[in-house]
Amino acid sequence: MDRSVFPENGTPDIRHCPLQFNAPRVMEKSESTRLVRSVTLSGCTVQVEDAPLPVELPEDHVEVRVSHCGLNFTDNYLRLGIILNLDFHVLMGSECSGTVTRLGRRVDDVQVGQKVLCLQMQGGLFRHTIQVPRRNCFLLPDYISPKTAVGLGLNYLMAHLCLFEFGHLKTKQVIFMQSIGGGVGTAVIQLARTVPQVTILGTASFSKHVNLRYLGVKRVFRHEQDYVSKIMEAYPDGVDLVINSAGGADITKCLSLLKPCGRLVTIGTNSSAKYPKTTLWGLRSTWNTKRIPSSDIIGRNHAISGLNVGHYLENNQKKVRSILDHVFQLRAERTIRPRIHSVLDFERVGEALAQLWRRENLGKVLLVVQQDSPELRVRGGDALASVAGAGRSVATL
Repeated sequence: MDRSVFPENGTPDIRHCPLQFNAPRVMEKSESTRLVRSVTLSGCTVQVEDAPLPVELPEDHVEVRVSHCGLNFTDNYLRLGIILNLDFHVLMGSECSGTVTRLGRRVDDVQVGQKVLCLQMQGGLFRHTIQVPRRNCFLLPDYISPKTAVGLGLNYLMAHLCLFEFGHLKTKQVIFMQSIGGGVGTAVIQLARTVPQVTILGTASFSKHVNLRYLGVKRVFRHEQDYVSKIMEAYPDGVDLVINSAGGADITKCLSLLKPCGRLVTIGTNSSAKYPKTTLWGLRSTWNTKRIPSSDIIGRNHAISGLNVGHYLENNQKKVRSILDHVFQLRAERTIRPRIHSVLDFERVGEALAQLWRRENLGKVLLVVQQDSPELRVRGGDALASVAGAGRSVATL
């Protein structure tokens, strides 16, 4: 356990934890609740169980019958304690899609039967039925299916913010991204290619290199490779935009890649996380890197940004809606197509999470909620072939 976060007095120092959401607790069963199949978390144990949902719908909420769930690294961050949550047992899930079934009495701009995408970084969305604030619910156009919506959703929102809101990507620029083979990475590739003559570089597991070059990445490096020297040899002036998903000391490494007026956007802390099978907590460092003197940033004319998509979602719904509308339109025009690595049954959430932390996924990992049919359907990339047998209801990862 990281003692800089959990000091001797037991009070966490939230300065080291930029993700401070409180996942919703599993409520007590009562006459005013009904049971709903849900993904819950206790410590680092992920479980699929029947958990209570209120019968009464809050006046500013929408009730949704879930069709698909999208897995994100934030789900693993919650399990590992990188998202600081000290009060278990809680409900997991930051992204899902489905059909509106009920409306709170103050909700007048949504209709029962409409398809929606729901984004809520605090968690609570991996359920057969959810109750979510209207502000976290985004209406889908007729040409976007619920499955496509979670394939686009959070990953393309983050990619768009990195490339265009923070990165101001322009024609003929060069970008570099760590872990470019995941859901956000494949979204970055597709959105970056909407800008003429952009060169894309990145790191990924070796098994993904061929597919990533096919998708449009010019050069792919292994995570452990000395990619800084290779990139600087090919681009002596540096690159225009770096998207950092590792955090920690890698931020300093990424800064060394930037040309004057280059931009660094940091979106995660993968280098701070390890994925043990038996230990309760998986932290081995904080989010923070060594101090970066402001004189260095000024002297090299660099810009550094950090993206907390959860805070952005809560405080900029109008802008999020605009970005999602643009992404949906790009899909309608066949300019982009979400890369889906695998679709697993809801009960197999443990296997789905394992694909993320093993870095098997080339693109998005989805769960399908089989509310009407017990038959299991699994699709996806070649890596999924190594996943054998029916899913387990309980998985300690």
